[in-house]
Amino acid sequence: MFQQLIGLAGIGLVAGLATLSSSSTTEAPATEGAYTIDAVHSSALFSAVHLGMSRFYGRFNEMGGELSFDPKDPTKSKIKVEIAAASVDSNDTKRDQHLAGPDFFSAKEFETISFESKSVAVKRKATDEDALQLEVTGMLDMLGKKREVTAVVDLVGSGPGMRGGELIGFHTVFEINRSEWGMDYMNGPLSDEVEIILSLEAKR
Repeated sequence: MFQQLIGLAGIGLVAGLATLSSSSTTEAPATEGAYTIDAVHSSALFSAVHLGMSRFYGRFNEMGGELSFDPKDPTKSKIKVEIAAASVDSNDTKRDQHLAGPDFFSAKEFETISFESKSVAVKRKATDEDALQLEVTGMLDMLGKKREVTAVVDLVGSGPGMRGGELIGFHTVFEINRSEWGMDYMNGPLSDEVEIILSLEAKR
């Protein structure tokens, strides 16, 4: 039970974007267009506090989606991310089964966690010292409930991939309250506030 409690950090994710790729990116400016999320080089992580004493991390292993980016007018950018709830991974098989079950993600009934942007605003323009930073607002659909969330998103980089094509990556860290989606199990011993780390690399 102790192991289960540590990992019940469930909550999927949302919005956002970023890169860390062995495909290598450069400082070349991004061009307008649509990109497909590369799940191999993307990460969706979550973190919750256990018993007020430690922070536990888990992840989802299966995701997909697409985004569009217009460097001349980033406010026209859009993103849609889909995550397989059953792919939750807390580094413990029994705990993963619990997380995928009805106490948490109920993955058989609600197979997909998704986020789709509604609006994008420029929070910080790109400079020689700082990357472009966007404020992305959209709907997070989880456990059959849709709630609006907003995340501050950094453009990590863009440029050609090692095998051709173009890559772009974004990164965001933000918090949600899992109870807003009806995930109330062990609320208290396991924090209601869940930190989301979403790092997406996309290609075309």
